[in-house]
Amino acid sequence: MSMLDKHLSRFSQECRQLDADRWRLTLTNGTALTVSARRDEDFLLLDADPGLCPAPERLVPLLERSHELPAAVKFALRGSTAFRLRAEFPLPEEGGDAALRIREHLEGMRDALHRLRGWVSREAVGSEVACPKQEGDGQAIPGGLTEALKEAGWEYHERPGGTLLADLGTGSRFLQAEVEQCGVGTRFRVTLYRHESAGDAAQQVLSLYLLEANAALRYARAFLRREADGIAAGFEVRTESAPSPTEAGHALAALSVAGRECAREMEVLKDGVVAGIYRSARLPFHPQRKGA
Repeated sequence: MSMLDKHLSRFSQECRQLDADRWRLTLTNGTALTVSARRDEDFLLLDADPGLCPAPERLVPLLERSHELPAAVKFALRGSTAFRLRAEFPLPEEGGDAALRIREHLEGMRDALHRLRGWVSREAVGSEVACPKQEGDGQAIPGGLTEALKEAGWEYHERPGGTLLADLGTGSRFLQAEVEQCGVGTRFRVTLYRHESAGDAAQQVLSLYLLEANAALRYARAFLRREADGIAAGFEVRTESAPSPTEAGHALAALSVAGRECAREMEVLKDGVVAGIYRSARLPFHPQRKGA
């Protein structure tokens, strides 16, 4: 039995190894959740069907709250109707850090299912979704974080207020990621979209796009937040504890890919005609509820 197999067995209620790099796990938190786990080089990929699919009008509020999800756990749309829980994260070398990251993400999948059921419940429909204050606001920059970025080989600049700006590898499009402490962990975030007057239809189209992007991108997850002058959206990577240099490098590489692949398309979706075509190609949206 490999060390990875031992960790997966330890932190799940049931673990069945399918082949050298694939497992089927059962997690319970009041409700059983079947999770597929696959090792792909240095990453572990988690995927689960939560057993329900939110109605279209719930997608925007779900994305607004997705920054509350633990670690790298995210919501994703596969094929515009298959709603998934996913997480991808780099596996540390054998040792305590590997066990910690695996536990964080398996617990995060349990927690995400619990949150999802609450957020799409009948009682939650129509309720106002408050965006909590970001944990990273105003905190000092930990020395270990700057050292991790240096060792990972990424250029960064310090900004007053406890935030670092790291230059992303996005070719001719200059983009920077904000890197800040988030509780005892770290949030890496790049904003790719701002709109002062996006209506409900535009926000729903953007949400569909971001959830589909979540299914295609590794490690990064989409966010959407309301600001005083409109809405902002982009991608982030969150770690529950201080990232290693390898994790910091993977986080910024993932955001670089998101910037290269998604920045232009998100900008184009501001065009009402293009957004309408995108929406018509994916709607009517047919949410499927299993066992609900």
